[in-house]
Amino acid sequence: MLKLLDADSSAVSHHRLLACPITGMLAGDPGLALPVCVVSRIWWAGAETLDDLLDEQFDTDSAAMTRAAATVAGAACITLLPQAVVAEHGYAKDLETLLTRELTQGALHAADGQLADLSESSRDSFSWKQVMTSYVGKTGAAYGRDAAMAAHLAGASASASRGWRTLGRLFGVLRQTANDRAYPTAEQDADLRNGTRTLLLAYALESAEPYEAETLVKWSDAARHDITARQELWDRLHGPAVADGYNRRLRRIHGHVSGLLEQLAPPSTQRDLLQWMIDTSVVDSKVNPLGGGV
Repeated sequence: MLKLLDADSSAVSHHRLLACPITGMLAGDPGLALPVCVVSRIWWAGAETLDDLLDEQFDTDSAAMTRAAATVAGAACITLLPQAVVAEHGYAKDLETLLTRELTQGALHAADGQLADLSESSRDSFSWKQVMTSYVGKTGAAYGRDAAMAAHLAGASASASRGWRTLGRLFGVLRQTANDRAYPTAEQDADLRNGTRTLLLAYALESAEPYEAETLVKWSDAARHDITARQELWDRLHGPAVADGYNRRLRRIHGHVSGLLEQLAPPSTQRDLLQWMIDTSVVDSKVNPLGGGV
């Protein structure tokens, strides 16, 4: 397990510490959320390992683990180890039950999102609604889990905890869209190479005329093996016609998440910190149109 954690570069992501400003806002103690951060650290190491294994991108040499060993360790990280962290912390029974429930529901929701992402692609599968559902599950569920666990630790009511879970899930969507922008060129774009259904591609298909959508689907299928098709698709997705509309939708998500934050917590430096995390996620998510800026 330690080998897997050591090999996981995602530990540097400060956005995965969102539980700390939440307990800081609600209970005046950011450190109250440290067990949640430990859970998050372990879970993400497992989830990203399994994702790399599925994409055949797991580096057995740097991890010093075989693929089989990494599969077992990754599965334990997203199921058993988070449960053990909570169980061994000595929380009151009612609180432990709430936290354990968040772990279980978050894992199931994340699995549903990942399965939706892996299902056979079709024209309908690229709808904004369907891909958004996948994002809310495969990435949003983990952030929603952390936000709700932090709220429970701070003694929030059931309705407030639901609000924090919703905020966390939408924040997770923004973290996924930011991750989508990690590739600076078409040649490096692993999402296009793997045929991943991204929100950007979903928006392009939804906003295109039928004949244009058919071309985009053909390019998407061919992009897995053909760099020319990948470049054609990349250029289309980064053109102003797609990028400008997509960025407007991101701004609407940003407004919704920010509005939820204002409802859930009064002004404070901790709220400002979480707002900064939301703001930077949107900045990192936006598509810079070819030939122009945003």
